Amino acid sequence: MKKLLLPLITLSLLSCSSEDTLEDVNIQNNEIQTKNDLLQRGGGGFVNTPTDPQNKVWQIIDYPWQIYGFYSSFLNKHMYSSSGHPSMIPKTQPGQSWYFLDRALGATDGEGNGNGSMISSWFNTNTQDLVLTTNPNEFTGQNGWEKVNDLGKSFIGNEPGTFPIYRYFRNETKSHFYTRDKNELGDGKNGFVYEGIAFYLKEPAPYEYRIHDGTFYQDKKTNSVYVVMEGQLRMIENTEVLTRVFDFRNKRPLNMPATYINKVDDIEIIQGSRGPMIQANARLSEDVNTGMRYFSDPNGTRGNLKIIPSMLFDIYHFNDGSLVRTTGTNNSRLQELKKTY
Repeated sequence: MKKLLLPLITLSLLSCSSEDTLEDVNIQNNEIQTKNDLLQRGGGGFVNTPTDPQNKVWQIIDYPWQIYGFYSSFLNKHMYSSSGHPSMIPKTQPGQSWYFLDRALGATDGEGNGNGSMISSWFNTNTQDLVLTTNPNEFTGQNGWEKVNDLGKSFIGNEPGTFPIYRYFRNETKSHFYTRDKNELGDGKNGFVYEGIAFYLKEPAPYEYRIHDGTFYQDKKTNSVYVVMEGQLRMIENTEVLTRVFDFRNKRPLNMPATYINKVDDIEIIQGSRGPMIQANARLSEDVNTGMRYFSDPNGTRGNLKIIPSMLFDIYHFNDGSLVRTTGTNNSRLQELKKTY
């Protein structure tokens, strides 16, 4: 089963909105170290570190696949989400619903490797009730229920480290409530009726989230921009190289940027293989006779010129407006640019 997309856990670490385009990128030569200093430090703005034979880049996520509980004293309702932000809670009316973070229930089997059933979130647009369930068939024939998302699989109850989540319902407020502590409401009180064990969770543990090739980062401290290429995190020398080699032009009809930049407080939180800087002499070219496209990367340690397979041109967000037209580029020994993940 495919892994679930990580929920919006990287709250303070990453930003992937339309604001993170080139309008926010201001890389000046005097804001970073000199090229000689960078080359002495591995050509990437940081010391080159030993890497595995299989290059990869990753980030440690502290609380993946967590389920968060919220409460609104204004509405007297409980809500649940895979995001710790109240703004991500479903609602029927715009504006503030006065929900605050009340608890963390635990973590699902977000990787989907186990044999448990999928936990899904359902919202009733008529009553504003939210239900977490492993049995979506319970809504068959009922009005107003809409699926919000899948949260990950339930663990099996006899697995080490698991604990049950107890489900309650209060008819007066048309609100479900979930807790990992049955002593909180016992077999039912304060208008809540006990409905049984909903599913099983575990305590969240740090998770190594591998980062895809073609992902961009900007270090907020230095404004330097990096790209993950062939399983290595590589610094881009300056703004001119960034906008010439890679595509940040807005795309019609939605006028959305072609490429996003994830901002991080410190680039060192992105771990793994480091590669050489992509310098000012890097360029893209296309052989007019064959239509083959090439990435010239003179500072690269794996060869100066590489063939760009058609599928990878968009994955790496290369700028087709910067292709230099050439003829006679025909070398059977050239390597292809690769996608490692």
